[in-house]
Amino acid sequence: MKYAGLFLISLLLFGNCNTMNAVNSNDTETVVQSKPKGTYLVTSLYGVDVSKHKLTLIFNPTKKTISGFAGCNSYSCEYNIEENSLTTGFPIGTKIYCEETSNIEKDFFKIFSEEKNQKLEGNILYLTNQNNQKILIAEKTS
Repeated sequence: MKYAGLFLISLLLFGNCNTMNAVNSNDTETVVQSKPKGTYLVTSLYGVDVSKHKLTLIFNPTKKTISGFAGCNSYSCEYNIEENSLTTGFPIGTKIYCEETSNIEKDFFKIFSEEKNQKLEGNILYLTNQNNQKILIAEKTS
């Protein structure tokens, strides 16, 4: 009985030490950049202000899909984020022709085929190409 009591006390002591070590090791961990989630309104595309066209990116991390409005058509595609790299599948969408926004949509859909990195700073999402040039800037709306 005496040995069982000592065993339980030592188990509690060692268990608490491990908990403290785990807490201390979490204090020194680097904060991982968060991933986009929700709706973003595109404000800049290849350096051009496109705010008036109301282009959107809607990130669904559960389904790993991006969907939204591309200026005339709705679209959807799969995506994956590893570290800062954002890879996207080929977007599928509606096929309405809108002459006034066809060039905007063409540039917007071009982003999905490029290699790109994502960076979140507060509510602003930046997509950059391999030369670290900003190809898209979007602001979180919800």
